[in-house]
Amino acid sequence: MTGNTPSFDLTGRTALITGSTIGIGFAIAESLAAAGANIVLNGIEDSETAQASIDVLKTAGQKAWYCQTDLSKRGAAHALYKAATEKSGAIDILISNAAIQFGQKLPEIGENEMDLQFATNFKASLQLIQLVLPHMKTQGWGRVITIGSVQEENHNSNFIVYAALKKAQTHFVCNLAKEYGRFGITFNNIAPGIIDTRRNKDFLSSPENRDSSVSKIPCGRLGKAEDCAGAALLLCSEAGSYINGSNQFIDGGLRL
Repeated sequence: MTGNTPSFDLTGRTALITGSTIGIGFAIAESLAAAGANIVLNGIEDSETAQASIDVLKTAGQKAWYCQTDLSKRGAAHALYKAATEKSGAIDILISNAAIQFGQKLPEIGENEMDLQFATNFKASLQLIQLVLPHMKTQGWGRVITIGSVQEENHNSNFIVYAALKKAQTHFVCNLAKEYGRFGITFNNIAPGIIDTRRNKDFLSSPENRDSSVSKIPCGRLGKAEDCAGAALLLCSEAGSYINGSNQFIDGGLRL
């Protein structure tokens, strides 16, 4: 890079990424590790199952750790933060990616489904941000990215609660962007479209569903987890330091 080129180098930074042993979360982890960041992975899998993901990250030459946590449980965000900082030290970058969704129309939605989605998709993000902010503010640098959904804009009656919580999360992040930007901390949301990951495997296994989905996407293809990783790297880097309070749709134009 020349002296006038903003840096994508994250050497010395540590990122905590929730829901990150597979899919979008892991693709982001690989991208940040390749840029020099140390990574704390998180998921509900046991440590033995997650080890393969840790091994992949370590090939980039960075440090990587795993913290098993179910963020739908009460107190889980605080337990995750404690475990992550004990392993890695302070957290410079938070990627809040873990989420739960239930395909239900309004009459079918029960209290348990509402509570699980609220705890994982919104409350955990809020609590983790509360916990990482003091260090970020003290050092005058921090990056917070939440992972939303194209359903923030595309209305789907099968995912009413999920979409509403994703929209609420983005609104929350934009409020924080306005308040904390002056401290060198940026807050942004990434809203993926239809990404060909394990979460969508059953739906996309139907040729009819796959063809119907692709027909709605102006780019003419389904998204890959890696499509979200470049946006995350930009938002975490000095090259993206002036992007604050944005909602980045990685959807091939589906929301249009």
